[in-house]
Amino acid sequence: MQRVRNRFTVVAVLTTVALGLVATSPAIADRSATKAERAAIKRVTMKRCDAPDRCRFRKARISTRNARYAWADIIGEGVSGMLLKRPSSRSRRFKVVGFQGGGIGECTYWRKRAPRSVLRDLDIDGLVDVSAGTEANCG
Repeated sequence: MQRVRNRFTVVAVLTTVALGLVATSPAIADRSATKAERAAIKRVTMKRCDAPDRCRFRKARISTRNARYAWADIIGEGVSGMLLKRPSSRSRRFKVVGFQGGGIGECTYWRKRAPRSVLRDLDIDGLVDVSAGTEANCG
């Protein structure tokens, strides 16, 4: 009887530990761009930026959910960021597919340009309810 109780205790402890590890697994998040990716993203976004006082490139992030998507933080009059996409995860030919500037955009705009998992990963916020002005992560 004691032997059965010990086995049950061991199984219960292992199950609890396994469930704890699953529950506390790290969240998927974006990553910093490599030097080559950053240079390619900067080149494309600075060409696209048409602010009168020029734009300043701050940083670039690559989605870990889908490495074809990236986000560039840009500072300029009426410009705050750009969503980019490339043909493959190894390509350096980025194309601007979404533009953030002058205020927060609607989530419907962003959802047409990238999957929800990517929007969540890159932490792209937008208006969920335009009439109420409610904003949230678009993912």
